[in-house]
Amino acid sequence: MEDQYAGLFPAILNLASNAVISSNATCGDPEPEVYCKLVEHVPRRLIKNPHCSRCDANSLLTKERHPITKAIDGTNQWWQSPSIKNGRQFHWVTVTVDLKYSRSPTSSSKLLTPPDQ
Repeated sequence: MEDQYAGLFPAILNLASNAVISSNATCGDPEPEVYCKLVEHVPRRLIKNPHCSRCDANSLLTKERHPITKAIDGTNQWWQSPSIKNGRQFHWVTVTVDLKYSRSPTSSSKLLTPPDQ
């Protein structure tokens, strides 16, 4: 009975496992900065327990570094963009992900195939 549902639940595929990721900006680069949760810097809003942290791309402390590679590394860490308070150039940040996969011309049953190693 389980075999009749096998096609409905395909194997999970992590497309990012071989990916190359980059961004044109990251928090704390070139200088350390403080970032807060989005709602904590809304003008005229009372904050009971603000949660702000330091971001420093060159820090010895892992918790202060948030490079773009953390967006796909499978951990509970994250990439952090620069704060928009640092200037208009940070209102738009570009993230590029190259999944290193392509369509297979030889098989219609395979949507994605890994690159030749």
